[in-house]
Amino acid sequence: MPTMPSSTALHRRRLLGHAALLLPTPLLALAGCASPWPEVPAGAGSSSARQRLQEAAEAHGLPAWQTLQDANLGFDRLAWPAAPGLQPVGPAQLRLMPAGGLAALQAAQGDPGARPLATALHRLLVLGPLALHGFTGAVNWAEPVTLQGRRCDHLHLQLAPGLGAAASDRLSLFIDREQGWLRRLQLSLQALDASALVQVDLTGHRRLHGVLWPLRFASVAGAPLAWQLTGLDVNRGYPASALLATPWAGRAVAPAAALPPA
Repeated sequence: MPTMPSSTALHRRRLLGHAALLLPTPLLALAGCASPWPEVPAGAGSSSARQRLQEAAEAHGLPAWQTLQDANLGFDRLAWPAAPGLQPVGPAQLRLMPAGGLAALQAAQGDPGARPLATALHRLLVLGPLALHGFTGAVNWAEPVTLQGRRCDHLHLQLAPGLGAAASDRLSLFIDREQGWLRRLQLSLQALDASALVQVDLTGHRRLHGVLWPLRFASVAGAPLAWQLTGLDVNRGYPASALLATPWAGRAVAPAAALPPA
């Protein structure tokens, strides 16, 4: 169970919780600009928060994800990491291999130097808790929030190493209590800038091939930016070496098949 806070800290959390319920989502983002990250205790983290993360991975289809050889995704456009936030680029293809956590991205535009960041970011966005299965670092509770009428648990952790060349990055997951689905992801991008912050809402979830996929993405912090998943197919059977080639080779090359009708 989470460590019991002091009476002063508990009073402060209650006040913050009441204030959060009174603010709409855009104002919540603005209110957190000065200090967007929660205060969490040092140490091994909370066993119950870790259990919540595992439950969320199960809700996202962990058993099915682990049986896939590869997943091939297409986007109408991407949010490309760029200091101090995100910028839009054109259509893109993402390839994921569950074994070993391999991910590769090809986009028509975008600074090649930020490609590893863009790849890692979108792997986190499309997989959510699945991308963190086996995570051994501390997982902590933070203040819950209400997003689009859904009460969401707030889990916070630190990725070390971080994305790109960063030593570490902070990550917050907002998981709805009813379904266990990831509704918002907040991530630092230390490789770009110490103050870089990404907040993305995830909607339009569909379960395909046994895995829960968010289909629509919208930035919360900074300029409004929206993009969506337009294609998905699995189990083409190419080797990891096909993604290490430039350009990709063999069965990895063809664009993802269009999403089936809902």
